[in-house]
Amino acid sequence: MRDQFGRTKEARQRFALRPPKIKLSENDVEKACCDILRLKGYMPVRQHVGLFKTPNNCFIRMGVPGDPDWVAVKHPSFLLEVKRPGGAISEVQLRRHAELRLYGLEVVVVESVEELLECLSRFEHSP
Repeated sequence: MRDQFGRTKEARQRFALRPPKIKLSENDVEKACCDILRLKGYMPVRQHVGLFKTPNNCFIRMGVPGDPDWVAVKHPSFLLEVKRPGGAISEVQLRRHAELRLYGLEVVVVESVEELLECLSRFEHSP
């Protein structure tokens, strides 16, 4: 079916003036969050967790499964888990975060810079 200008539906969609859908990856969110932390005076420290292959083809496990990605060092310090927008936390991560909170550690999970800024404003206004 054609419109009043003789264009097909496919032609209208192909040349529509709409911005492309931007899909942020976890790395995109992570980089932006680390930049914000540095601007706010925090020192972001990466926690390497997972299974790694050595040069002689052995596997070693580093860290504790479920540990957050980053430690944001400053007073107050906190642990930061970054997810892509819409990303889910695994069961292992949920259990580990709960365990860390039992020790009085603050664990923050964010999907965006805006969420991180909200958390930082709460920290800055707490006694």
